[in-house]
Amino acid sequence: MKKVQYGIIFLLLVANTLFAGNKHSTKNNNQKSYAKFPYWIQMMDDENTNYFEAQKAFEAFWEHRERPLEENEILGQGNEKYINDDKALAKRMKKLPAESQNLSFQYKKFLHWTREVKPYVQEDGHILTKAERLKIFNEGK
Repeated sequence: MKKVQYGIIFLLLVANTLFAGNKHSTKNNNQKSYAKFPYWIQMMDDENTNYFEAQKAFEAFWEHRERPLEENEILGQGNEKYINDDKALAKRMKKLPAESQNLSFQYKKFLHWTREVKPYVQEDGHILTKAERLKIFNEGK
């Protein structure tokens, strides 16, 4: 009887170890696919997306890419010479890879999205839906 119990315990330990290893490799595969494709663009429009997962996808995608210029970088401190010089600005923008130029709008949209939804992010990453926000607002009256 003890041999059967030990056998079952051993099988459970082996199964648990295999499951944990598989879970870890799935996490790495997600990270790799996030780096290859901008899933974060689709995540912004999905009402059921996890905020932290979207952040992870965004950071993984841009980890080895040059990020688009932001307005404060173009017109901010130390860049006053670009304010009235459209040619210099155009030259600076052309230095970015074509891939980044095409994604610059989505990049800025994502940054705006993160600022807008951050107050509604729950501890588990769930973002309150518009209906949930409205319910909270109506309860506060």
